[in-house]
Amino acid sequence: MMKAGSSREIITPPRGISLAGYFNPRPNTGILDELFVKVLLLEQDTVVAGLVSFDLCFLDTGLIGRIKDELLKQGIKFGDNLIFSATHTHTGPMTGAFFGMEPDEKYLHTLIWKTSLAVLHAYQNLAPAEIMSASVDDNPYAFNRRYLMKDGRVLTNPGKLNPDIVKPEGLVDKEISIFAVMRDGRISAMAVNIVNHTDTVGGNMVSADWPGIMERVIQNKLGYELPVLSLIGCSGNINHIDVSSRTSQTNYGEAFRIGKGYAEIILNAMSKLAAIGSSSLDVVTQDMEIPFRIIRDEEFVKAQEILERSAETGGSGKDMTSEGLAIGEGPVAKFFAEELVAYKKNCSGLSRKFKIIAFKIGDKLSFLSLPGEPFTEVGLSIKKESLFHVNFIISNAMGRCGYVPMPECFLYGGYEILPVVGGAPREDTAERMIEVGVEILNNNP
Repeated sequence: MMKAGSSREIITPPRGISLAGYFNPRPNTGILDELFVKVLLLEQDTVVAGLVSFDLCFLDTGLIGRIKDELLKQGIKFGDNLIFSATHTHTGPMTGAFFGMEPDEKYLHTLIWKTSLAVLHAYQNLAPAEIMSASVDDNPYAFNRRYLMKDGRVLTNPGKLNPDIVKPEGLVDKEISIFAVMRDGRISAMAVNIVNHTDTVGGNMVSADWPGIMERVIQNKLGYELPVLSLIGCSGNINHIDVSSRTSQTNYGEAFRIGKGYAEIILNAMSKLAAIGSSSLDVVTQDMEIPFRIIRDEEFVKAQEILERSAETGGSGKDMTSEGLAIGEGPVAKFFAEELVAYKKNCSGLSRKFKIIAFKIGDKLSFLSLPGEPFTEVGLSIKKESLFHVNFIISNAMGRCGYVPMPECFLYGGYEILPVVGGAPREDTAERMIEVGVEILNNNP
């Protein structure tokens, strides 16, 4: 019989620790809600595998390595069978170098310790359980954030009610997948796979964003506390902004609206949960080499020209806004020019290695890790080819490689294609990621 165990620990940073997700340092000034690391472990025939989800913006491979080292010290030998992922909240603390900013090392020590504690508790709590799954095509809060404009370009976040918008560039994966563990006559833990960005709150206060609110609403409805792991699907080109509405969508109230809405969808879908039954638990891993892009000479020259003009004018003196980000003017243009120059020096032509992990439960259900922020088409393509009935495609997992656009996106624009230090994988990465994902899922271990 399958065994399951779960646990969670608070990982909220101290006041003053800088938040991740935006261009500039944001020392936090308080807490809107707590952040957690949540663990869900499965065991079958001596094989132990599991999910470790963090209310953080991203995880670096170096940090994951440090966590695994601590787990070994605690006697946990299945660290290589764990998928470490972030919910990608933009109101969580810095955990790695980001646009020239560095994390707080004291906080990282606490984070590593809390994570090992959560994994150890989940392992100690392993007990016979019934596992169930369901999926629904109902994601009304997600929109493709890249839009084809009248001038033929594609802009990311072009602004609400922009009259130059023609249509969204691509699709949205509407599927929400649910995994539930039944123990002692009740659901003891859940994991949900949702495609959407986690950036509704803004500001400089700590928040788990809509995943944290979704968990609390589910807990309140069921009448007890349980960990609800938010596994964010491929949403590099997806967010919650409805450009056809003039309503402000960057505030805590918006996080509450979306979190409550997702909770209601999940609670309604629980009637569809079907027992998976007695099935094998297999873990398959494969290393994937992800090269950085090669910066062309003309790109480098253009960036230098932007920096020279900026030096002559002394800069615009304006803050970087979402509108400026969309059209790449003023300080935004200067920022990305600086990033391109640094990228050419430090990244261009080099390569990184990421571990892709898949859990397979019989022939019914799979969990697959993908690094960085793949576009939604990556997840859709893998699901289409997968032999499993329900697939959890988990982005922001096992490391950070930046946005992973489809090859054709590089022809039209949008800031996701711009090279930044540590991001910007080679233009063929999406196709290769799909190939590796399908191969690891469909080949026998």
